[in-house]
Amino acid sequence: MATKEFVPVAGDDWYQRRRQDAEGVFFRMVADQGPQKGVGGSTRQGIYCLTASGKLLAFKNSIDALVMRETLELGLKRWRALPAEERRPGAVKVRPLGKVDAQYTRTPPVGGLILRSFTRILEREAGSKFVKGKCGFKGGDRPARDHVWLTREEWQSLIPTGPRKGQIVPMPATLTRRLVRFHLLDNTRGEPAYWRTEDLRKVSLTWTVTSVTDAELTLELTGSALVSTDAKVEKANRGYDAALRGVLRYDRLSKRITQLDVLALGEHWGRSTFTPGDRPGRTPLGIAFELVSGETAADRIPPQAAREVSRYFAVK
Repeated sequence: MATKEFVPVAGDDWYQRRRQDAEGVFFRMVADQGPQKGVGGSTRQGIYCLTASGKLLAFKNSIDALVMRETLELGLKRWRALPAEERRPGAVKVRPLGKVDAQYTRTPPVGGLILRSFTRILEREAGSKFVKGKCGFKGGDRPARDHVWLTREEWQSLIPTGPRKGQIVPMPATLTRRLVRFHLLDNTRGEPAYWRTEDLRKVSLTWTVTSVTDAELTLELTGSALVSTDAKVEKANRGYDAALRGVLRYDRLSKRITQLDVLALGEHWGRSTFTPGDRPGRTPLGIAFELVSGETAADRIPPQAAREVSRYFAVK
């Protein structure tokens, strides 16, 4: 229904409610017709059904699939009830957008790489087998998604000159901190607070060259990360203790990375202000990262932490 009866658009309310350009003005005009008026700069997030002229037809702020369907059905019913002259092709002429507010526009680094991440709560079955976890918080058992951005300099630094089997290649410090601080998080129930630099208690990530041919270079990642909100880990109200493994394949002829997979698996505990409903005690959490082409709009959705883009790419 969303793809056949509507023109589907996804946007990040954090950017849309702040941007000072035609797109931001249009979004806020639509939102002001509903209950999410952003009083005091608060959220305007939700599902909006609207006309090209900006008339709000239906609204609901929910992640429930059935509520989504009901909202679309209501929006479609109200659309069909509009006068024919409002629904005909060409009824609305979209003016030039003009200057885009660069402060609230994010684009992937030129020549860089994009990783897509999935986070899942897990449970152990008999023995050591992991299975999908259960959570009392509605939707908490679903995978959370995000993206990781790497600069050209960062991924190129992973490829050794004159590689030899067994050679150790350290993970760049900037990339290590970015991966741990902003992406080793339990974001399955909302938006967690990012780890502070001082929360990184013990982090070690290294790549090892495992195969070298004229055509391809293969490296494997090993390491671990312990992050906690207190230096005395047993007293920390939130933390993650994980082992990391990964594989990188580099095409030496085309000079590009063709595979970059990383898995973090460990025990997470605690909650943030906007991630209620955490499971009691330390429970298994898995986070998987995989390379994407960046060719689709979905691939280019910026990392959640890139809202503060200078901090995201900072050394510390």
